[in-house]
Amino acid sequence: MIIRYDIGIVETRNIIKTIFDTYGYDFRDYALTSFKRRLEDVITENGLRDADGLIYRLQNNKDFFDSFLKEITPETTEMFRDPSLWRTLRDDILLDIVKSSTNKPKIWIANFDSGEELYSLHIILKELHLLESVQVYLSYMSESVKKKVLSGRIDQKQTEVNEANYERTNGQHKFGEYFTSSPMGTFFDTSLLSGVTFTKQDTFFTNPPGGIKLLLFRNQTIYYNQSHQDKALGNLHDSLVAGGFLALGTRETLDNTNINHKFTVVNDPDKIYKKKTG
Repeated sequence: MIIRYDIGIVETRNIIKTIFDTYGYDFRDYALTSFKRRLEDVITENGLRDADGLIYRLQNNKDFFDSFLKEITPETTEMFRDPSLWRTLRDDILLDIVKSSTNKPKIWIANFDSGEELYSLHIILKELHLLESVQVYLSYMSESVKKKVLSGRIDQKQTEVNEANYERTNGQHKFGEYFTSSPMGTFFDTSLLSGVTFTKQDTFFTNPPGGIKLLLFRNQTIYYNQSHQDKALGNLHDSLVAGGFLALGTRETLDNTNINHKFTVVNDPDKIYKKKTG
């Protein structure tokens, strides 16, 4: 029987300090309870005895730190999550931003996606015949996550949920057409990703790509405290062009943030906002 290590608040803060001092990644304003739980998962899954063991491994093993970033960062769990959002993007936004642009409009998936959000977007773009008409950016912190995304591998256990979500978006084809299966697993057709630009980011997105017309930042702020939300959202706001769209998770909102007055609500149920002009 595996015994789960119960990490203390002081130990959690010591680990966060170690990460900041050693690598410069700042998790000090992440929601402490959620971050503590993820640290406990890392300690348990890596067979470490306690917080000191994790600190030692972080300080002395850069490869371990990369895998740590993968484990500590909230991953997307399913494709086409919140199908109504994807219907709105397809029917009301994507064609509009292409038609209103003189150059290729830029789309940025700023949440640290493990592939599912990116694959979902590219299926929609393919069905709209827009794959060659936009430039897509994807944020990442961990090199191992980047490799996973480029491999196209998806969790076979999620296939039924993924397919059901796709059908609820009123997809134009059979979901299975976008995948191949083998004894090695199920893989997305990565030829659809040929134009994606990967952009390495820190926890505050201090080096964002500019000129973004559509920014997906879904299910991330729920892991931040107010200070971190304001810093990250401020940088994301600055990356958007006037009139650009921002999509949050359905449980998230710009209310009570320092940029709320800089956006108008386009679709409240899907939490889609538009950056004000001027």
